Amino acid sequence: MCKPAVPRCGHAGCFWCVHRAMDHFGASACPTCRQPFEHLPDVCVPLHRFLARAFPAEYARRLRETHEEEETKECFSPSPALDLDLGELTDKKEEEDEKNASPLAFFDALERAPAVQSVDDPKLQRLFLCGFQDDQVESSLDEKKRRHALREPVVLTCGHAVCASCARSRLDFREDRFFDDGCVAPSEYLGRTSMRTRCPVCDARVVGNAPPTVCLPLHELTRAFASDDGDDAAAVTIEKSDSANANPERARVSFASSPSPPIAASVERRPANGTLAERFLQVTGAMSPEAFVHHAVGCDGCGAYPIRGRRFACADCSSTAMGFDLCALCHESTRADEGDETSDKNKNTPRGRFNQNHTKEHAMHEVTPVPTVMHFLTNMHPDLTPAQILDLAARGHRAEPEDGDAIGTEEAPTEERSRH
Repeated sequence: MCKPAVPRCGHAGCFWCVHRAMDHFGASACPTCRQPFEHLPDVCVPLHRFLARAFPAEYARRLRETHEEEETKECFSPSPALDLDLGELTDKKEEEDEKNASPLAFFDALERAPAVQSVDDPKLQRLFLCGFQDDQVESSLDEKKRRHALREPVVLTCGHAVCASCARSRLDFREDRFFDDGCVAPSEYLGRTSMRTRCPVCDARVVGNAPPTVCLPLHELTRAFASDDGDDAAAVTIEKSDSANANPERARVSFASSPSPPIAASVERRPANGTLAERFLQVTGAMSPEAFVHHAVGCDGCGAYPIRGRRFACADCSSTAMGFDLCALCHESTRADEGDETSDKNKNTPRGRFNQNHTKEHAMHEVTPVPTVMHFLTNMHPDLTPAQILDLAARGHRAEPEDGDAIGTEEAPTEERSRH
């Protein structure tokens, strides 16, 4: 596994494997359990750092292979800091640190590093700390000493982990933060509750209408390496029921988790007359930006894929292979942070799901929705999903006779087979 990413269901996979498994047109499904999800998760920081310490040689080779493949495509996956010192790894104090070293130099140093052997090694134990700090502990202590060990860890979309109990009691996943069209201005709900609406580590926006499911691989690691004094880690159990079922008040389906609405839902249906081109214009000519689905385009802030509703693109990142796009929620959230003098603007500005290095100085502009044939087909057949439409189209293409073949040439073999 390389750069593990964890969807809301709690199963882990390589970042690029999860990305390739996502649906360009609607809700995706976990390859392991088929549970739906609609946000591309960032690399899970605790698992990423654990693999680098427990299997440095093997993980360095996988990182190098992934980096070389990304260079050929000019599209790069997230690279959270491993929090390692090259001098510590290689016993060469003159070496650069991880931040300043080139990727290949760091991979070589990591490949030569010894693996952590002891379960009690503090280098491993410090990886499995909850993102929330303990309020009861003295504030003068070091930040890591004010954080407690993970228990039943859940991984947020940003890649950081918190305890399941902390997520339920300290993070706001309420549906009523959203309007009917899925959009909301952060000023409308920030400050309405004492619960956080952002990750306690990176300040990324919390997404979803309920906490994620416990991450099973990370849970097993925390049982082995992050047991607190006086706690019986083996006694920790995972609730098999879905977190939404455990919280009935939060079990309502939000806009982001609901099936794709008809593209022209806000426009009264008119009889489709005339040629196919005229029908296309009738259906797509008055589409609402709030109801538009930007197929195969994801949000670089929260990972929503595809973006539903208004979409904003960066003019300065347009030259990169992936570009840089934000959904309406993330764009409004970023604008609110720019107007807040107390917020850390560099921390709150998304850099991009694919390492685009976007900055707050870049110019953002709203993208005008451009309907495609898929928008036309999904509107004309609201009872079918995009995947079903593509499947029907593929079957129809395979059934068409090749050029030069007689129309009835396929009938004789069929009748011949039916007689035997």
